[in-house]
Parts: sequence; structure tokens; C-alpha cells
Amino acid sequence: MSSSARTPPSLSDIEAATLPIAALTAWFAMAEATRPVPGQTILIQGTGGVSLFALQFAAAFGLRAIVTSSSDEKLERAKDLGAWQVINYRTQPAWDEGARDLTDGLGVNHILEMVGGDNARQSLNALAADGRLSIIGLLGATEISFPVLPFMRNRIVVQGISIGHRRSFERMNRAIEALGIKPVIDKVYGFNDVPQAFRHLEKGPFGKIVITAT
Repeated sequence: MSSSARTPPSLSDIEAATLPIAALTAWFAMAEATRPVPGQTILIQGTGGVSLFALQFAAAFGLRAIVTSSSDEKLERAKDLGAWQVINYRTQPAWDEGARDLTDGLGVNHILEMVGGDNARQSLNALAADGRLSIIGLLGATEISFPVLPFMRNRIVVQGISIGHRRSFERMNRAIEALGIKPVIDKVYGFNDVPQAFRHLEKGPFGKIVITAT
């Protein structure tokens, strides 16, 4: 293995284990599929592993990150990680309109779509002209339908994201080391505690859950 493919030296093995999927997915959506422009807005749905890596990358790139969650406690923790604004979609179901209000009616430049289904329609409504929608998660329905006119009028780009390639991983690792980014790990479980880890996952962790082999 070349030195560039190795995980960042500043990370422990447990921290490095979170990189190949969660971190790389966020990195590919934000730094490979497009180029971040400081000052632009990005809306990050949820506070799971991919979302919190995206939040940390956004802060490092100089983006204004809006984070959505149903938990005020998690949203407060997201602020500590650099979120510019937060929206509780349980108390504010029309979160798309909330995002527009936060951007003075202009809309969000980039949205990381973690849910799919009808939620993606709200994402479309929250996007600014020339906005980008990165489809990452499908917690809702597996089919997405949009009205055509907003696409044509606002020149919207929609792209599916599924992890990334080795070159992207290498670039990300160098950036993580240079920027001093540390993975957010909610809890580490031993191999004998796998059932508890999955129950924790179902409840919705803040960041990553790691299972060790010992």
C-alpha cells in the first residue's frame, strides 16, 4: 500500500475505521463531485456518521452549514461542531421554507439528501438557482419524483452518491490530517455487544458507532 493510501497518522485505529464509508461518502459529495465555494450554503440532513463528517468538512471549507434533526440536543451539539444554523424538522415540518428564510429567500446551494421519498421534494424546494442535490440516503421511499419546471427554471443538478474511489480516499486522508479533523464516535462496542450496537443504531446515534473485533 502506498503511503498516500494509509489512514491519517493522527487517528487511532478505531477512528480510522470510520473513514472508508461515512467520511468518504461525505467527501466525495462535497469535494469530488463538486467544488466547495467558501460562503455558500449547504444543508445537511441528520446527525449520523456521514452527516457529521459533512459538517466538519463544511466548516473546514468555509461553507455555511444548516443542519436538520428532530432532536434539539443533537442540534446544539451540531452547533459546537460548526453548524451555521439548525432546524428541528419535527417542530418545523416545513423545514424547506425555514431554510429559505435563513438564506434571505435565495435558497441553499447544496443539499445532502439522506431520506429520499417525499423529503426530496422539500429539498428541491429549498434549493437555490444552480443548486445541487446529492442523493445519499434512502430511509424513506426508494423512488423519487420531482416537478420538471423547477429543474428547468433553476438549473438544478441532481447526483447520486455512493462512496468514492481510491484516489478520492487518498485525497481525503491527506485533507483530514492537514485540517486536524477527528471523527465523531458516539460509542464503541465490543464484539460480544453487537446486538446492543444495532439497537443503538436504530435509535439514531450522534456520529458513528464502532464495533471492535475483541
